[in-house]
Amino acid sequence: MVSVTREKGDYGSSMLRKIGELERRSGITLETPQKILLAETGTVEQLLSILVGSDIKVRIVEQKEQRGVITRKSIIAAESGRVLLEANSRIITRSLPPAIVKQIRSQRKGIGSIIQNTGLETSRRITDIGYDPKSMHIFRRYKIMHKKKTAIEIKEVFLS
Repeated sequence: MVSVTREKGDYGSSMLRKIGELERRSGITLETPQKILLAETGTVEQLLSILVGSDIKVRIVEQKEQRGVITRKSIIAAESGRVLLEANSRIITRSLPPAIVKQIRSQRKGIGSIIQNTGLETSRRITDIGYDPKSMHIFRRYKIMHKKKTAIEIKEVFLS
C-alpha cells in the first residue's frame, strides 16, 4: 500500500504535489476525475453524482455506537447499482449538535447529505491519500471539523 500524508501550505499546490508523489511511488497514472475525488473537500456524494451523470444512493452496511462514538460502514452506488465507493466513518457524537447525531443514528442519509441539508458549518481536512496495489483502488482519509474539533473521521475507497 502506498500512502502520502498531506503537507501544510497552499492547498492546491500541496495536493498536486502529493498526487504526483503518489503516482510516482505507486507507478500509476491517475485520470483527472480520480485526482478531483482525492482532493475534493466538499460532499463526495454530489461530486460522484455529477461524474457518473445519475443519482447516487448511500447504503449503510453497518453502524454501531459505543461510548459516544458511532462507527459506520457504507457504500455509495450509482442508480444502476454499480458500487462507486466504500466508506468507513468514525463519528464523535459529543462534537456534533444533537439534531445531527439523531439523523446519523437514523441511518437514512449519507453524512455529506446530512451536513449539506442542515447547513452545518464544517471544514474538511484531507490527512492521507493512497493506492492499494492489491485491490488497485485509490483511497483517502479525511476529518470533518466542526467548531475547530474533529467531529468525523472518514476513509473512502474509490472502486471505479
